[in-house]
Amino acid sequence: MRKVFGIVFSAVLLLIAGAPVTRAQGASLWTIQRADRQVLVDDIAYYQFTVVVGPGQYDKIRIHRVVREQSPYQPLHLSQAIMFFAGEPTYFASLYIEPLISAVPARDRSIAIYLAKNDIDVWGMDYRWALVPENTTDFRFMKDWGIARDAEDAQIALTFARSIRGSPFEPSGPLLLTGLSYGAMMTYAVAASDTQRPPKLRNVKGIIPLDCGLKYNNADATAEACSDLPYRHQLIASGTYYYDNRSMWQMGQLASSDPNGTSPFGPPLTNFQFALVVATEPNDPVIPWHFAGGYFDPSGMPYDLRFTEPRLWFDLLAHNEPPYSPVQLDVEGDAVQCGTPGRDARFADHLGDITVPILYMGAAGGFGPWGDYTTTLTASKDVTIHIVQVLSDAEQSEDYGHADLVAAKDAKTLVWQPILDWLKTHH
Repeated sequence: MRKVFGIVFSAVLLLIAGAPVTRAQGASLWTIQRADRQVLVDDIAYYQFTVVVGPGQYDKIRIHRVVREQSPYQPLHLSQAIMFFAGEPTYFASLYIEPLISAVPARDRSIAIYLAKNDIDVWGMDYRWALVPENTTDFRFMKDWGIARDAEDAQIALTFARSIRGSPFEPSGPLLLTGLSYGAMMTYAVAASDTQRPPKLRNVKGIIPLDCGLKYNNADATAEACSDLPYRHQLIASGTYYYDNRSMWQMGQLASSDPNGTSPFGPPLTNFQFALVVATEPNDPVIPWHFAGGYFDPSGMPYDLRFTEPRLWFDLLAHNEPPYSPVQLDVEGDAVQCGTPGRDARFADHLGDITVPILYMGAAGGFGPWGDYTTTLTASKDVTIHIVQVLSDAEQSEDYGHADLVAAKDAKTLVWQPILDWLKTHH
């Protein structure tokens, strides 16, 4: 079986010339446009596949794999596999393999490498919109690119991974899903859609949402979503289909290259101070979550980060943001929170049909205390809640943050090991 697996995998890598690959469920064709491999550390290899999934210029996704090998292009045949979804707007590689974008962490300090070193077959996906180039000027194609579209592409990525792990004729079993922030929302959306597939074609065996949910048991959050929804609809009606995320690049670059200079985004703060404010300041008055826990002076100004190195945070700002992301993502997210029926919320119609095991991993300074509510809207009988809390309840504003779950110096012990332990009990 291992020999056959290796032959199939090598053959797929050779399809970069544009040969079509038929979906296991017999629908449309995919084309592997590009395939790459590199060694990350020791026997851990990193594969990337750019896969064309539609007729349009931007109808492509990127599928990732981080896995131990027995020899080059010969991944170990591992029993447990997991698919990571990135946040919005982030990339898989820079969020989950941070040594690729920063010299701060050790070469093997990333959740993807950690799991791979512990014999988990790690997969990931970059959304269509994350691959849209910076020089794009016409965004009409992005009008309807929302959570539902991303969930459809995720099913392609999962079926692709199962074919590679097994064969196109005898795919391996379903995968677990995980992701931070918007990636957590994706785990629910994909698991919900999976309930409507024929049992033999189901791709999901469990989900691990990281510090986010699809819906919150909070009247103010619902009111906020209902208030924002008309504005989002108006943006799309006026022809504005995307957000421009490129200012984040400059924030991170200036914090590293000119830390004492005056920030163009928040004068008179310095570039260093402003980047720390972005990390530590509550992002929402209703659910006051922050990206990273910090240290503050008596005036309330952050001067350092508690759990993640400031330079790593700056590198994430500079290198982890696709240039554009769709407005429709927020339209659909707000529609679910608002409870608005109709097309924009239909991707969550089968949330209550989810029965697979769930591990909700939250951060006390992130969405942790609120994010587990979505688990109660499913039919799963196997739900584990794990909130990473380091400080007292009164110190929530300084505690473990949203991004600390994947970036913190001690995330291996506080976050990744508990995830691994859960994976070992959910084969």
